[in-house]
Amino acid sequence: MPRYKRSEGEQIKEEVRRRLLAAAVDEFATRGYPGANINRISRAAGYAQGTIYNYFPSKQALFAAVVGDIAAQHCELVLQGTAGAADPPSRLERLFAAGFAFAEGFPNAVRLIASAMQAPEPEVREVVQHAYEPLRAYVEQEIVRAGCLGKDFCAIDPRLATAVILGVYFGGCAAGEDATRIRRSPHAVASILLEGLKRSR
Repeated sequence: MPRYKRSEGEQIKEEVRRRLLAAAVDEFATRGYPGANINRISRAAGYAQGTIYNYFPSKQALFAAVVGDIAAQHCELVLQGTAGAADPPSRLERLFAAGFAFAEGFPNAVRLIASAMQAPEPEVREVVQHAYEPLRAYVEQEIVRAGCLGKDFCAIDPRLATAVILGVYFGGCAAGEDATRIRRSPHAVASILLEGLKRSR
């Protein structure tokens, strides 16, 4: 009986945490990190003011948890989407197709990430950069470096090429008409980048 009660309590805590994180995504996406309010997030999740501090010690800790959850889901979908690609150019094409599909399915989440990457607060940018390090490493190692090694791409600075690819990628995940146009043409976007990567200097 004690074991059952403990398990039930854990399930309740997990549900509360899930609802708080969902409300936090909307709050951060709408108001940005500086304008986000902890008590407003608690109320939006259906709980009393201050409830959130039972799960997260600060707004920064909450933001890190939100970004970590989004990045984990985002990276997992992209890795699944690129699995089985025959070569680096195919991986690049699938990266954009899978990533933009995620952006269409979770607009608030990707809008939060895209805006946080441009935030004036360095601690906000660092949280996002840390959470998306697995994706950056994948692009550099499995697409850019592998493409250069296999002669699919011309000799190029891998970190620069990775930064350009991810700049276009996250630009397409942002809000606005231009970003929407980019998201609707993932193969065309990949083709433009591939043309540059393949071209001899």
